[in-house]
Amino acid sequence: MKKYITLNEQDTDLLIKLHDFIYIDSNFIVEHILTNYADRKYAMNRLRLLEESKHIKSFTVPMRGYEKPGNLYTLDAFGVEIVEELQGFSKWQKKWTTDVPAWYQHQLMLNRLVLSYTKQAEELGLAVKEWIPEARGTFQYGKSKSEVIKPDGVLVVGEADSEQNIGLFIELERSVAKRQNTLQKIIRYNAFLKRGKETLEKYDIHVGFEEPVLDWRVLFIAGNETNTKKTIRDILSIPGQERSHIKIPVLAANLEETKKDAFGDIYHYVLSESPDVKRGL
Repeated sequence: MKKYITLNEQDTDLLIKLHDFIYIDSNFIVEHILTNYADRKYAMNRLRLLEESKHIKSFTVPMRGYEKPGNLYTLDAFGVEIVEELQGFSKWQKKWTTDVPAWYQHQLMLNRLVLSYTKQAEELGLAVKEWIPEARGTFQYGKSKSEVIKPDGVLVVGEADSEQNIGLFIELERSVAKRQNTLQKIIRYNAFLKRGKETLEKYDIHVGFEEPVLDWRVLFIAGNETNTKKTIRDILSIPGQERSHIKIPVLAANLEETKKDAFGDIYHYVLSESPDVKRGL
């Protein structure tokens, strides 16, 4: 029998974050979301109550940073209803609640990437205005089914009190990215962005951005410097004549540098005249 509980502010924050991230591990929740509890066991008790009331569901799975399989959380049916009530919409697939997909580890990496950008932005008087998950960021911009962009997510960043925001299409590489996949992504992002204002307005309506985005970047983040160099080589292997038609800023960086200095000079502008020179966003 389902229990009913009164949700507090951190409970609702957790539900919304689960909607945006789909899967979140217990360490992340205790350290960054349910922070009002004096001890981990009390936060875990709260998670148990939220699960008994069908707001969330847990799975015990292997995860990086855990000595043994730990708790992975996602939304349950009542939690999806609450999110829809809170923000006026939900974009959820029931299969996420019933089975853990192979990409859950990749999602946990994304969670920490977004957190890292958010914390570093605050220290610099900047702000991560919004994180758009893949489910909302995917967009078919043409008539063909192949004419689709499918970023791992979209990060909207800018000065805290400004509408001059940048949209970052995030491509967080799982391991060693295949050259063909990298090139196809760039071709599609370029085709999408060069369509201009009308298509971007349609994308704005599709996603439902809370903040205006005035400029766009495509950002490939690799797990280490070696893989970053491979991404750069793969992109630069595009023949010169074809490359000249790519007008979008394509950036490459490695994950460790984003953790330390996300708003510093760590980005290769791959299609610039000096792709080896690192610059800021």
